[in-house]
Amino acid sequence: MLEIFAIILSLILIAKLIEDMTKIPFVLTNHFFDLSILGNNFEEIMYLMLPVILIPDVLGLSRSELKEHFSDIFYLAVVAVILSIVLAVGVTYLVQGSYRFSVFELMILFTPLMATDVVSVGAIFSKFSLPEKLKLYAEGESLFNDITAMIIFFFIAMPFLQGETISLATLAGTTLYTIAVSFLIGVGMGLLGYHGFKFFKDSFEKFIAIYVMASVGFLVADRLHLSGILAVVVSVMVFKYLFDKEGDYRHKNISSVVSYLNRPGCSVLTFRAYKKEAFYLGLFANAVIFISMAHVIDLELLYSYRMEILYAFILTTLIRYFVVYLLKRHRKLPWRWNNILTLSGMKGGLALIMIVSLDDSFRYKEMFLAIVFGVVILSIFIYTFTLMLYLHFQKENMLIDKAAEHQIMLKDVKELLKKEEESGAYNEIMFEELIEKEIQRAEKQGYQFSLVAFQTDAATLKKIEHHFHPQGDYLGRIDAQTYSILLTHDSIEESIKFARKLKKLLGHTHIGIAQYMPGDSLEMIYDKLHTAIHSEKKIDIEV
Repeated sequence: MLEIFAIILSLILIAKLIEDMTKIPFVLTNHFFDLSILGNNFEEIMYLMLPVILIPDVLGLSRSELKEHFSDIFYLAVVAVILSIVLAVGVTYLVQGSYRFSVFELMILFTPLMATDVVSVGAIFSKFSLPEKLKLYAEGESLFNDITAMIIFFFIAMPFLQGETISLATLAGTTLYTIAVSFLIGVGMGLLGYHGFKFFKDSFEKFIAIYVMASVGFLVADRLHLSGILAVVVSVMVFKYLFDKEGDYRHKNISSVVSYLNRPGCSVLTFRAYKKEAFYLGLFANAVIFISMAHVIDLELLYSYRMEILYAFILTTLIRYFVVYLLKRHRKLPWRWNNILTLSGMKGGLALIMIVSLDDSFRYKEMFLAIVFGVVILSIFIYTFTLMLYLHFQKENMLIDKAAEHQIMLKDVKELLKKEEESGAYNEIMFEELIEKEIQRAEKQGYQFSLVAFQTDAATLKKIEHHFHPQGDYLGRIDAQTYSILLTHDSIEESIKFARKLKKLLGHTHIGIAQYMPGDSLEMIYDKLHTAIHSEKKIDIEV
């Protein structure tokens, strides 16, 4: 087992090195490396990694944004998946030629191809400055359409394929039962996981408790032939909700039992570190899946079904474009969003899990296995390369879309470069761009920097710019009420000295400091800044 682990780690390092050099995600095949040591454990490895992959994505979800755009996410993750399967099955059934597939055999083929890979989507989007709504559409859809595809595959297509007679009422009841009980399992595990998390004192034990919670929820649901993915998503969302609501109970007169149950689990700083570690662990798990996938790929088999693979890839791409277009037209979204969301449909581990789980006695297993694997590979390379190229050429338009999201109306991207006339500060979009560039420089050169945030008026901002704005630092707007100064190459000690001088000029205004730490993303730094600026301390520091 140690040998397998060493090989996987080595291949991940090689894959990441190639990815950094070429900027294109790299999938290894067993024709370059001998992966026979993995044996026939592909499906088990996939199931083992799924909860690990899902946790960081769920922890990163915003409840308020999900609630605001619930109808759109529901359409993409449920309605669009069902519509896509119906269209793919219908078209193929009519034009199948020499093949004589049944409707449910075609459902077995196309349902896995409607589940997209949330990790691949998130990895690509993290390299570009995009509107939050667009990112939520793509990442939210990728997370929740897996649940829809799993339910259709295992609870509708498979039973019919095995000759079971199921009425429409039974089908609806089974589906509702699966969703409801999986949801309840997730809620129960989220509650147990949250209070178990607070029971432990050691940070490592707390971190492992989160993964035990999600893994047990997945295992229980899976053993009951329910949706393990839904159980994981719900358990982590319940956990995160309870953690976020801790502050609501701290100053209330409640019973000792309830007070004990609602005592703080850990500091915001510690929980933020858990989210960062979970992100890296998720990347590792995704790499393990693709390396394991390389072991079961048979290139000769893929070649023998090359026309069928190409047909399935083109058909699912056209159908995805159509179902996304319906949302684009309804919401009056830009055409470029239609293209981006279409290319965000990379297939991943879940598609492989579903098709590998078919019984060996199924007459088309070899063909369907080749088609699904082939489409997964094509989508990874073609979608990824095209999407990254498209986003590169759409950078200016993405900035304009992002500005509109912040209610900044402008004619072209050049206006974003201008500072506000009254305050002399950069707007929210340009300030984020400056921070992103500072993160990239800090990662390469290994230095520290800070953001100092405060709330004040335009007149005071002019004084700040005149007295405290050294060359190389930047003044920018965080939101409608909050401004910040980006202190480049400043240690935490230097940032505190600066904040104390600034405090004298601002008077009673509260000041928050967010210190960049290696591995921090823009979202992580803004999370620190949000915590610091809303603290009750006169000067709050978040590292």
